[in-house]
Amino acid sequence: MTRSIKISILWLLTVCGFACHSICDVLPMFWGKNMAIAATDGNVDQGMIVFMMTLSYLIPACGVLCMLWKKKALKVINAVLAALIGLFNIAHAFMELPSDNAGQYVIMPMMIIVGLVLAWYSIKYVKD
Repeated sequence: MTRSIKISILWLLTVCGFACHSICDVLPMFWGKNMAIAATDGNVDQGMIVFMMTLSYLIPACGVLCMLWKKKALKVINAVLAALIGLFNIAHAFMELPSDNAGQYVIMPMMIIVGLVLAWYSIKYVKD
């Protein structure tokens, strides 16, 4: 399997990890747990929605698109995006854990591993 295919698969695993992370957060609602956050008025900050969409979809999509062509600049962009996602996964895990949701103890460490492997392969891909 070529390195570019491995990197693309790792980007897709990143998107899947973010989706599973979100699903894991809302699953308790289906068993009757109140998911409302105390001390909020119910209005969602649109900037936070755009930020999370950028991290969970736009950056991985750009990473996959960078893998379609073998230009040096696109390899560098991919490596920068991969390093950014790897660092975000680590920071996000430290912000989320400890959690009362046991599923996050499976998802978050795996997201860290996928992010670090993605960054490693992406940096090695630039050097090729």
